Amino acid sequence: MLSRDSEMTALDGGLSAAEAGMGASLLLEGGIGTGKSHLVRAALRTARSRGFGTVSARARPGERSRAHGVLHQMRDQLLCLPGTDRAQENADAGADGDAEAAGMHRLITAATAGAPLLVAIDDLQWTDTASLRWLGYLTARLEGLPVFLLATLGVDRPGPAGPGAGPQSAESPAGVASFFHRRAVLQGLNADSVAYLLSAFTGEHADPGLVRACRAATGGNPLLLQALLRELRRTGLAPGVVSAHRVAGLGPVEVAETLLTRLDGSSSRVGAVLDAVSVVAPGASAPLVARLAGIDAGEAADLLYRLVRWGILTENQDGIGFAQPLVMASFRARMPPSERARLHAEAARALYASSAPRERITAHLLSSAPLGERWALRLLVDAADAALAGGALADARVRLERGLAECGPEEEPGLLRRLGHIELADGPEPAVARLRRTVGLIQGGTEHRAMALLDLAQAAAMTGDVPEALRIVEEEAGELERSGAPKELRAGFRAVRGLLELLEGRGARPRPSCAPAPAFPAQLSEVARCPWVRRAEAAAQAMGAQWGGTQRAEAVQQARLALGEPVTTVNDHALMRLGLVLVLARSGAADEALEHGAALLTAATEEGSRTVAALARAVLAECAFRSGRLTECLEAAHGALERGPEPAGREWLGSVTARGWLGSALYESGDLDQAQRVLLEAGLESAVPAVTLPGLLFHRGRLQVALGRVGPGLADLEECGRLLLHRGWTNPALWPWRSEAALALARLGDEDAARRLVREELALARDFGAPHAVGVALRAAALLGPGEERAAVLAESARLLREAGAALDEARVLRDLGRELMRTRRTRQAREHLRAAAALAEKCAAHLLVQELRQDMIEAGARPRRDTEIGPASLTPAERRTALLAAEGLTNREIAGRLYVTRRTVEMHLSRVYRKLSISDRRALSLPADDERLSPAACLHLPEPEAAESCA
Repeated sequence: MLSRDSEMTALDGGLSAAEAGMGASLLLEGGIGTGKSHLVRAALRTARSRGFGTVSARARPGERSRAHGVLHQMRDQLLCLPGTDRAQENADAGADGDAEAAGMHRLITAATAGAPLLVAIDDLQWTDTASLRWLGYLTARLEGLPVFLLATLGVDRPGPAGPGAGPQSAESPAGVASFFHRRAVLQGLNADSVAYLLSAFTGEHADPGLVRACRAATGGNPLLLQALLRELRRTGLAPGVVSAHRVAGLGPVEVAETLLTRLDGSSSRVGAVLDAVSVVAPGASAPLVARLAGIDAGEAADLLYRLVRWGILTENQDGIGFAQPLVMASFRARMPPSERARLHAEAARALYASSAPRERITAHLLSSAPLGERWALRLLVDAADAALAGGALADARVRLERGLAECGPEEEPGLLRRLGHIELADGPEPAVARLRRTVGLIQGGTEHRAMALLDLAQAAAMTGDVPEALRIVEEEAGELERSGAPKELRAGFRAVRGLLELLEGRGARPRPSCAPAPAFPAQLSEVARCPWVRRAEAAAQAMGAQWGGTQRAEAVQQARLALGEPVTTVNDHALMRLGLVLVLARSGAADEALEHGAALLTAATEEGSRTVAALARAVLAECAFRSGRLTECLEAAHGALERGPEPAGREWLGSVTARGWLGSALYESGDLDQAQRVLLEAGLESAVPAVTLPGLLFHRGRLQVALGRVGPGLADLEECGRLLLHRGWTNPALWPWRSEAALALARLGDEDAARRLVREELALARDFGAPHAVGVALRAAALLGPGEERAAVLAESARLLREAGAALDEARVLRDLGRELMRTRRTRQAREHLRAAAALAEKCAAHLLVQELRQDMIEAGARPRRDTEIGPASLTPAERRTALLAAEGLTNREIAGRLYVTRRTVEMHLSRVYRKLSISDRRALSLPADDERLSPAACLHLPEPEAAESCA
């Protein structure tokens, strides 16, 4: 008897009292399925084993109007016991109620002559009035009799059975119950008992989470628990796969059928009421249930009141619902789908008419049949917008798909396009499939179709299939021209086509360096009033100016204009806008590029767009690498690969871009093995889109040369250049392949070819004018040029790279300058430049370069300092930023959001900060500055170590 120790003790006490000749009575109370009948059977078995005579009866709802029904059951059994006289049966037959009760009392007295007697009555609430009168007679005369009276009383009590039998009269179940010596209320099984039953079912130790789920679903009710286990067997779930989530979705129909059978005598409409409550719970109310069940509001209120009293329903501040979730699921499961849909539709109408909260109405609309009401569509679209704002893409998709059933032909294209945006958030491949269906469903040459085609082209380009994207736009652009579409729409498509032609290598044509730069407008075309058209025109001019390699000022200005145009969602021209961020980064506006990229990442994260967020991280990885922020580059690239869409067979635009910068950052950080795994993976070249292959070859070539595989590295770099030239991408600000290839050629002994490449790159870089590109080309020119000019050219390269904020490349140039000064025996100046290079390399976390510089300083006679292991000076830039935010009181989640890293990364940084600052937790980061100990927070605000102090 699980969880019934106190009840079994009470039963044993009652039996012992009867054995001692003292009458006793016990009433067990509880809801349906709490195990009352099981306890009665256990008492009968125990009594018989102890030599008791036993008589028992069970009342039934259908026999309640049958007078003396329970009494006659008892009399028939008493007459079979030893010591009773069957002649008494004929003497008492036909007597009135009082006489029959007295006769029963004589039978009981006679039956106890040889042994004590257990009298058990199950379901007292259904007992007829005459038998209740006898029971009252018996309870008043138990004293001195060796009789134990045991009865059960359910909460499903009916109304009065006849005249004078009020709810609290002496002849009612409640009235008779008050005469019992002791009453016990049965509760649900405790967690240990539920765990025992589950272990017996599964054959293994029950998971605590599963135990909690089963107890929550059933309230510990034994009947419901057994029904749940039977349902698990019926569904064929193996014990090992039974989970809390699966339990929550189970609704054994037998539970509803059992309840309706037991409640059959209460009202013919109880089933309709419970069906209605199962649909609208937990916020059911009498008016709402009455409307759904088709009954009077007063009758509904009465039934709900009784069902709450019986423990089947429960009422709180939100309204009325089921006491046990399993019962609600059972009633839902027994309804045919069409009836459930009808009730949900009726509930939505009723709630809308009563101005209920939008979320509640929408929940019913999602499960209802189409209503054909405009307000339903409006609510579904609003709910989808709210879900998108919260990053719940799956919820937004469900609401918009349901909205398609409510919308007319004029609203359908817009809904389909929005669904395509949601698919794009999960990944470009599913978005392409969804948007193709969208375009096929939009009839005629409407603007909705044009916009859907642009979305489709963007999704295709994100997968890396630029030729398909260009084909889509070209076909629609031609159709727009033929159909005489609005001028602005045609202009927008021409601009997008131009952008895709640039990507495909059909639009970038270098201008001769002797030709004057054309004038460009300060504002966009007056024809374009629509923001997306103005953005597309400006983007086409910006990218064309940069990739042509001659008009840096125009590229920057047009990129700024395009990025300043408003957008509705982060998906609007996301690829175009991220391309413009790279235009700024490659043109020398690195800080501005980082700001725009971070803003795009924030918006994508807030809207839940994994695709755009991954692309933004990949772009930020390039921006961070160009600025020498290797830790940030690694975090951004890792985030793009780990949190972005999974590649569907082939790499997509974001994954390839992130992979390239990740490999280069790993190499510069000293993790050579991981860099090779990222960039030298077998078959990678054939698995990437053609538009990303030049960049991948550039990263791979640099790595191969650095590892000493000069021949294969040079082949990669030359193939990178061939592909770039084939596309017309001559600007070295994109990929400075010529300088890298030139240095590789020089190592192989072909200095003439190396110098030709360097001269070409330097001329192209100066034509464009980006300081970073010129500085990189000057470094290669200096290393391959005459010795007497080398120091001056390197100094000029360092100046330009410092101006561009390219700390890592500046550190390399300062190292080369230090080596050159050592060659010409200017040792003191060489040490200064080597120290400055070491300080920059440490700040960039370029551990490989730091090791090389230490060796150079030893050769120059300097004594490199040891790695700082404790104190504020030991903190890396990433650790310093994390610690400062923690000192301000931000949580790990908030810090991760601010720095665009994972919480795991924040925890790693903080653990290192605690170790280096010799503190135990983040509270010590906020010590007041006037504390006798120097506040770590104050230490964090100390200026960065000067270059001259970085080495002894």
